[in-house]
Amino acid sequence: MCGIAGCVASPGRRPDLAALQRMETSLEPRGPDDSRIERWQNVGLVNTRLAIVDPGSAGRQPMADHLGRWLITYNGEVYNHLELRSRLPVSRWRGHSDTETLVEALAAWGQAAVEHCNGPIAFAAVDKANSRLLLARDRFGKKPLYVARHDGALWFASEMRALLAAGVPARPRLDVLAHAVVFRWPCGRGTPVDGIERVPPGTVLSVDLETHAVSEDRWYEPSESVDPELGSQLQALKRKQLVDRLERELRAAVKRRLMADVPVGTMCSGGLDSSLITALARDEHRSVAAFNCSLIDEPSADEGAWGQRVAEELGIELESVVLGAAEWRAALVEAVRLHEYPLSSPGAVPISLISGLARSRGVKVLLTGEGADELFGGYPRIHPEEEHGFLPLWVRAYRYRTGFIRRRFSIRSVLRRRGRTRSPVTVRRAAQDVALEREVSEHATSAYSHHTGARARWEAALVADLSCSQFPFLLNRMDKDAMGRSVETRVPFLDPEVVALSLNVPLEARTQPRVKGILRDVGRRNLPTRVAIRTKYPGMLFDARRRIAEAARPGFLEEGTLRDLLGMPRDRWRDLLDRSSSQTALRTGLRLWSGEIWARIFLEGHSVERVETDLWVPERM
Repeated sequence: MCGIAGCVASPGRRPDLAALQRMETSLEPRGPDDSRIERWQNVGLVNTRLAIVDPGSAGRQPMADHLGRWLITYNGEVYNHLELRSRLPVSRWRGHSDTETLVEALAAWGQAAVEHCNGPIAFAAVDKANSRLLLARDRFGKKPLYVARHDGALWFASEMRALLAAGVPARPRLDVLAHAVVFRWPCGRGTPVDGIERVPPGTVLSVDLETHAVSEDRWYEPSESVDPELGSQLQALKRKQLVDRLERELRAAVKRRLMADVPVGTMCSGGLDSSLITALARDEHRSVAAFNCSLIDEPSADEGAWGQRVAEELGIELESVVLGAAEWRAALVEAVRLHEYPLSSPGAVPISLISGLARSRGVKVLLTGEGADELFGGYPRIHPEEEHGFLPLWVRAYRYRTGFIRRRFSIRSVLRRRGRTRSPVTVRRAAQDVALEREVSEHATSAYSHHTGARARWEAALVADLSCSQFPFLLNRMDKDAMGRSVETRVPFLDPEVVALSLNVPLEARTQPRVKGILRDVGRRNLPTRVAIRTKYPGMLFDARRRIAEAARPGFLEEGTLRDLLGMPRDRWRDLLDRSSSQTALRTGLRLWSGEIWARIFLEGHSVERVETDLWVPERM
């Protein structure tokens, strides 16, 4: 797991070494173990290494294949790389890193190599024979990758900060910035920095080294995992057989993600998803350690005790970050810097602190439970019409009787904060997000065309969420906040086999009688029953806006940069701030404050220390 960057300069020009070195410095937290720059003709490649597999010199990057035809800088893990080695025509391997496997796969199979990789990857690879650069990103976009054109060159990097360090101008893209502040993290290509774009998930860009022309190949989208034939086979199985199969696939996915030559742990909140991953990891690796966060001043949002129960039942060590309002505030500005977007959730801060605790204990890898909610319908009422139309009356009655419906309605106002929710300020949603949602919806509907009615509509909505809901934000948040502390996170639920199974299993099994259906059945086999049947609670859901306002200087937001950028008159801005302080606008308030922090760091170039000085009243901290 690493930080990558580089550029394709104009033909005949050598890449600017000083700019590459600035990029290298900015990416150091993503790769504190080693760093290296290599230039070949008009291409520059940067790598900062977090050494996890084959941490010695044999795994150094940028790396060439054994014939010297390809040169790669790579961020990620290929969990099935040993299997791929058995299929590659290489007589002698230099080491056992997955980087070497990947570059040799490119030499043997070309661009198609990426489709054989199981794991989160982002890489830049020079194909010397064909005078091109490939920029690739994994199926779900777990690993970030950005591109920009500047000063006659095409630049790329794992983080926007590296592109700004190379000299890309820090100009705001107002439609995306407004969307991020008012609605949510934008899922499209554009970023709040004009000229910097995201490489879409599941995509390979091919850059001609002579002309800088870019061609794009979308090699994966989630709806492609829908397989009517597999679905028909699963439909014929009994529920116990489905549970057996899901458990088998999850165990295999966890085992693959324990691949490391360094200590591995888990993030264990005490909820079903992370606890199940922790239990399966413990079965494979008895010394696995778990980490979580305890909110000492937010009892209603604190899951620390649940995590401790799980650890005691499993017989493993659990270490917790103890987080109060002061500690949360002290880490907020840095969290915005790491995330590189206005924050949509206060959970970015705990992730960073948990990762820092793990790193201080020598743990470089953490497994997480992300993805389970999206795959198994774990967010109730996100698609109320589809859900109501599909669920039989007895299931709805059961959920009401067990208290599930009453609890979920108490948090509905937060969970349903999406683009269709009325905003306290008139801002159009970014056109790129609207277009992406329309395209994804069409693919999702087509994928489930073999089904009809409410079943097909809900299945299509669930698979579309993998591309256009809060899920891309959650993956981005987890990677950047953890890698900012030099810790890699791994997501077993995104294993291709687990995804394919979940998207084709009968919807009844996925979602009934409780949400997450058969996943809870797997949980009952491996966890205390009270954890397996526990009602879903959105982790770290507390009033971040109130925490900020208690210690912030009012003028920081009232007279700051963000109002000018959005072009709002003072009276409307004041009205917006007043309305964002209501209980139904928890996330809007956080996005406004963090949007101001973001603007000062990324557009004005202020340091974290300066922003903290301008933001906080010391005696209130």
